[in-house]
Amino acid sequence: MNKRFFFRVAVALALSSLAVVQNVFAAPTATVPLQVSPERATTMAVWEPAQVRGVVLFSTGHGAWPERYDGVLTAWRDAGFAVVAPLHVDSVKYPERGKFSMQQGFGERLADMKAASAYAAARWPGVPVAAGGHSYGTLISLALGGAMADMAPLRDPSVVAVVGYSSPGRIPGLVTPATYASVAVPVLIVTGDRDLVPGFVGDAKDHLYPVESAPAGGKLALVLTGGEHNLIGGEQEALFARARDVGTAFLRAEVLRDAAAAEALAAEDPETERWIRR
Repeated sequence: MNKRFFFRVAVALALSSLAVVQNVFAAPTATVPLQVSPERATTMAVWEPAQVRGVVLFSTGHGAWPERYDGVLTAWRDAGFAVVAPLHVDSVKYPERGKFSMQQGFGERLADMKAASAYAAARWPGVPVAAGGHSYGTLISLALGGAMADMAPLRDPSVVAVVGYSSPGRIPGLVTPATYASVAVPVLIVTGDRDLVPGFVGDAKDHLYPVESAPAGGKLALVLTGGEHNLIGGEQEALFARARDVGTAFLRAEVLRDAAAAEALAAEDPETERWIRR
């Protein structure tokens, strides 16, 4: 990884820094220790159903923490997915957050997800795997699906699909025409027409770039009317429910090969949403 790579990472981190809104959620099934490297450990929240049919490796938004997304992750658990979500070093809840620079944080996120993937493979061997994320976590999840191959080999071969809520946007110096050209799996991006980050993302359409620039085939984007950057925080219940349900249907369709879910995913409401399908 060269200096240009880390420069791009630093820009992405700055863009993805969001005001984190505290919400009251139910607890995950368990929180387990995760040894990331010989030098560092973290914790990992786990949502585990009675019968595990698939796994989702979930990466949070910058500054956030896994339990913040309980509304979405519980729905995935109820659909048969075990969800594993590490506490990243940039989280406001990480005890030693101040020890890590922005550049280091990117590498540590990737290390977290590699450790989470190994944990899932050992605990649920042979189960199909997807990656999911919000904002900065979407970029990490797309990397697991093959993105950013022009910078470094970040692909996790176990990942068969990626679902992302929002994205870090189309950032000069970070996101180039080559960034998503190497994405090798089906992708769903859920965003909104008000998905802005003041001072960083001034055009909500920028969040569509992963789908628009990745190779065609299984690439979907949903734009919800009135949807904002913290859409899956549940601030607007109807939009949150639609975002949650579409993500769940995508996982069932692409990971579990559920025909009914694929049919549901094809349904649209032209008055409240817009789709891109490639």
